[in-house]
Amino acid sequence: MSKRPLPLIPAGPLVQRILPSPEHLTIVVAPREPWAACPACGKPSWRVHSRYDRILNDPPWLGQPVRLHVQARRFRCLEPDCPRLTFAERLADAAPPAARRTGRLDDLQRHLGLAVGGEVGSRLAARLAMQVSADTLLRTARRTGAVPQPRPPVRVLAVGEWAWRRGHRYGTGFIQ
Repeated sequence: MSKRPLPLIPAGPLVQRILPSPEHLTIVVAPREPWAACPACGKPSWRVHSRYDRILNDPPWLGQPVRLHVQARRFRCLEPDCPRLTFAERLADAAPPAARRTGRLDDLQRHLGLAVGGEVGSRLAARLAMQVSADTLLRTARRTGAVPQPRPPVRVLAVGEWAWRRGHRYGTGFIQ
């Protein structure tokens, strides 16, 4: 059982406001830490260069789509030898870089794509207040990380040929 007061509130970032509207629920969040580590050199930096807004889709709550409004920061790297002058902080707990949905929603949509497929999953997701295309569901299902097992070498190969009509459209099939 989760120890958080509401499962709606994501773990990790600090929730500042919850703004309900008829179309969706917006949760304004900010990162908890006042610093971030440079991805190139790994040194922490407290010097904020600028801020920018990120909107992330999150799993729905009570039939309403949820959006996380994150005010992310760009930092200056304090290491003089680092090749990066500025870097954006990572929202590792909420979403990977450049993502438009949280890891929680991505996982939910991946399972939906694996369970029912593209078109049916897209229609079901729309009923569950998670608008997603069939192609996106199939892409997330393919990203499961399953590595195909190597096949054993071919020992016997049969060749079959046929013609659709006498003298026209020939075909060849290989059977293992």
